[in-house]
Amino acid sequence: MGDLNQLDFVLEHRQRVRGPILEIGSKDHGNTNDLRKHFPDLPYLGVDQEAGKGVDLICDFTEPLPAIRERLGAAGFRTVICFSVMEHCKQPFTMAENITALMEPGGLLFLSVPWVWNMHGFPDDYWRFTPSAIRVLFPGLRALEDVSFWSTKNRGERYPLSVKKLNMNEAMFFKTAAIAEDLQRRGLSNFRHPYYCYPVMLNMLLSKE
Repeated sequence: MGDLNQLDFVLEHRQRVRGPILEIGSKDHGNTNDLRKHFPDLPYLGVDQEAGKGVDLICDFTEPLPAIRERLGAAGFRTVICFSVMEHCKQPFTMAENITALMEPGGLLFLSVPWVWNMHGFPDDYWRFTPSAIRVLFPGLRALEDVSFWSTKNRGERYPLSVKKLNMNEAMFFKTAAIAEDLQRRGLSNFRHPYYCYPVMLNMLLSKE
């Protein structure tokens, strides 16, 4: 996915990134960010369920963990990047457990998932996530909330994970001038059709203690 807020998310914390790096969902769909090129000196493995540009190995992260370990050929990863993938997984709990198990102590997970987004099938679309959902999916990881954030599809349009930091309540969150104007222009101020709604991504950095 060519979400530039996701690219900025990684680059802002590049000093924290350690190898080996595992990118889940690395296939280039034509506008996908090339994260690998920003870490040329670190071991980097890109995996996906389909072959294609940017994919080193085909891997299903809902398979039993021993089979995944055998396929990846690595004891563990110090950085995992998983952007715009988990909504397409039928078994997100299994996937989350396997990701956690593959992370080394002190490792980081860069995670980006949709909270509000149009339905899109690659090959299908199952879930939307809140911060609480991520904590339930990854009980073995600690969310670094101060550097986690909400974002739209517009580069730089980001908001703290907690609206309390903006001195706003939830009802005010989508009523800033720019967002309200955009929603009105799209006819979405009162009703948001699930196939065409104002996009909001949840971007979280999590650490394995």
